[in-house]
Amino acid sequence: MNRSRTLAVLAALVAAALPAALSDFWIFIAIEVIAFALYAVSFNVLLGYGGMLSFGHAAFFGVGAYAGALMVRKSGFAPEAAFALAPLAAMAAAAAVAAVVGFFSVRRSGIYFGMLTFAFQMLLYTIALKATGLTGGDDGITGLKPPGALARPAVYYVFALATVGPALYVLYRLVNSPFGITLRALKANPRRVQYVGVDVRSHQLAAFVVSGAFAGLAGAVFALSSGNVFPAWLNWTASATPIVMAVLGGVSSFLGPALGAAVYVVLEVVISGRTEYWPLVMGVIILALVLLMPAGLTGLWRRRGAP
Repeated sequence: MNRSRTLAVLAALVAAALPAALSDFWIFIAIEVIAFALYAVSFNVLLGYGGMLSFGHAAFFGVGAYAGALMVRKSGFAPEAAFALAPLAAMAAAAAVAAVVGFFSVRRSGIYFGMLTFAFQMLLYTIALKATGLTGGDDGITGLKPPGALARPAVYYVFALATVGPALYVLYRLVNSPFGITLRALKANPRRVQYVGVDVRSHQLAAFVVSGAFAGLAGAVFALSSGNVFPAWLNWTASATPIVMAVLGGVSSFLGPALGAAVYVVLEVVISGRTEYWPLVMGVIILALVLLMPAGLTGLWRRRGAP
């Protein structure tokens, strides 16, 4: 445990010093990695700890992105105040939507749970596509820009790190709390846990809402960095992203999905810049990694004797 904490501290120090060694382009990619790391870890609260495979997690990422964008664009607050409130608005909106979706979805398990989350995501995608007065329709919301010094990539990177870092810590404490232990027990044998008096649905719903809220925060961080939000962020194909990231990094490790997010984003940038067939190349590489390392990248680390 001590070694793991030391590695975590070293990783945090490297992340804080990273902008000094990167161009503006790669700083933006680093911001994307930070946002998607939180996105993947929030998803893994459901999959890795709760045993719930959601096919609609991108809905909360997209809802958070739109909520943050609307706070900045249409709230009427001063730019600085609107920007400061955007992450909170994103978390609140995503949590509210997750509460509704989760209320119905956790009543089912397995593939039926996954299909319910998928159905709700497609409903939200359609709303984002058709509510042109609010969301901009197919054109989305564009031209978002952080106020003042935050418009500089290096400064926004620090903001993203300061926002996502505490969020990851909260999730870490959550999954290592009695609540997280109960979630793992539910994943292993929900019927036995129910027999000892645990309210299975309430625990699953709470995990669903927390996971959705932090996915929404990740969406807002990324949207305000990229300057755009589009309905495609809520489409069913977008929900494959956190699944791939979590499996690639390792669902049995808390930071495994974050590592998977970093590898996925960097690979996509590097390969797409070299060939128009980059989806094919990405698919082959990810397939090879998953087949060779079924426990993910962090599983390879464990096999070499690390704690």
